Amino acid sequence: MRPTCRIDVIGAWNVFYHVPFVTSIAKFFGAKFVEQDQLTMIQQAEGLKHNPSLMLIDDADKPAKWYFALKQARLENNPEARHPLEGPTDLHWRS
Repeated sequence: MRPTCRIDVIGAWNVFYHVPFVTSIAKFFGAKFVEQDQLTMIQQAEGLKHNPSLMLIDDADKPAKWYFALKQARLENNPEARHPLEGPTDLHWRS
């Protein structure tokens, strides 16, 4: 297991491309935005070293809950495990 993580951020726009300083300003604020994510990931990694139980919240973490449920069923080699999705589902959250 590698102790590294890569954060990829892609931004595209063409409306203000020729306006002076827009690219510089966007890069500055983009770097601050990514720095927040990076700091959070570093703090998470420090906390996960102690093997805590994960606390997942409702709607925003539903994909993670589904993943862990499927992973657990796979690790237990349980072909009769119930799939976490019972049908089409809508998720709503803000970031």
